Amino acid sequence: MEETIENIVNKVEFSKKQLFGEFLARCISVSDDSTKSTYAVHDNMVFRISEFFKGFSSFQNEYGKDKKYLAGVDALMAICEELAVEMDKEECFILYHLRDLGKFRMKETKLFDELKPLWQRHKEFELDKQDFSYALKSLMKKRFIEYRRGNLYLNPSVIIRYRTRT
Repeated sequence: MEETIENIVNKVEFSKKQLFGEFLARCISVSDDSTKSTYAVHDNMVFRISEFFKGFSSFQNEYGKDKKYLAGVDALMAICEELAVEMDKEECFILYHLRDLGKFRMKETKLFDELKPLWQRHKEFELDKQDFSYALKSLMKKRFIEYRRGNLYLNPSVIIRYRTRT
């Protein structure tokens, strides 16, 4: 577990590396889930997204005040990469945008319209409507968000299960 957190801290260019490592230790842990596969190579992990977003505010301005989305995306990408969750930077951008919204009723088109002005400033994360729809479905399949019947919300935590393919 310590090695995982150390790898994440080394991938992100934050100045407060020790504080960030201590913060990550509260957000990422080994799951005591009883459904661990007997043939799995690694223990199941829990990533507490709500805890991450609550405490990340002290790190979000690391790259500069107007680049908090870049800091959030970089941190989420490093975490997901180390936990072996395949995420695109565009998906991390959407996930980071959803951090303060809580449970709310929102259509996909309204969220897309909400992200358009942000994409003007961060063109590297811009998606067209179809790719945006695929990104939301991908986040839903990875259990980061729940999206059903117009209700869209961020899951408070995600259990990542590792299994070997046989």
